[in-house]
Amino acid sequence: MLVIGDLDQWQASGRLRGVPAGCAYLGIDQLSPFTLRRHAPDLILSPLLSGGFDAVDVAEKLNAARFQGMYRVVADDLPNAEIIRNDIRATAPDLDFDLLVLPRAIP
Repeated sequence: MLVIGDLDQWQASGRLRGVPAGCAYLGIDQLSPFTLRRHAPDLILSPLLSGGFDAVDVAEKLNAARFQGMYRVVADDLPNAEIIRNDIRATAPDLDFDLLVLPRAIP
């Protein structure tokens, strides 16, 4: 598994309790065909929005590299997730993409 984004931000968001074995973390600037071949991930995760990039940026890079695995975006509760799904699927139609929408925290 490959996770795109800042490890500290993932941990600060509460979405990550520890670093799973076999999981690599890369910044968007490190995502390239070379790193995809080196890590050979079956699954890539990224946040919907992060400092300096968004899921469309990641999808474009993965599509250009002809990534054959799964790309999943983690997002907080959204009013209409289908709009985002459709936008990213239009950007990268050959990419195995889906959006993982996390429910709102209960106070």
